[in-house]
Amino acid sequence: MYLYTKEYRLKKADEFSSVFIFRKVRVGKWFKIHYKPNNLDFNRLGLIVSKKNNKKSNKRNYMKRIIRELFRTNQHDWYGVDIVVRINIGFNKDNYYDVRDEFIKLTGVFKKNVG
Repeated sequence: MYLYTKEYRLKKADEFSSVFIFRKVRVGKWFKIHYKPNNLDFNRLGLIVSKKNNKKSNKRNYMKRIIRELFRTNQHDWYGVDIVVRINIGFNKDNYYDVRDEFIKLTGVFKKNVG
């Protein structure tokens, strides 16, 4: 079962800052993923979606829902990591498969070494 509860979220400014200070970034067309290993048994997600990307809140909320769902369904084989996803370019349902593929490609570095 894949979960996304409150403990899986970065909430405080200090938590976001610690990820940015670690200075590890993966960059793609749609978003930047800042990441930092944590000492927890689970992964945590923070989202940044600016009004520059889209003025309408429903469009920004759609982007956040998509990223949260991609996080929820792909995090099961990652090692413990805090990630902050910063949207570069606004996207909609027409771009879903491109966004999904980019997210999977950029987060491939978090996979546990099996074997």
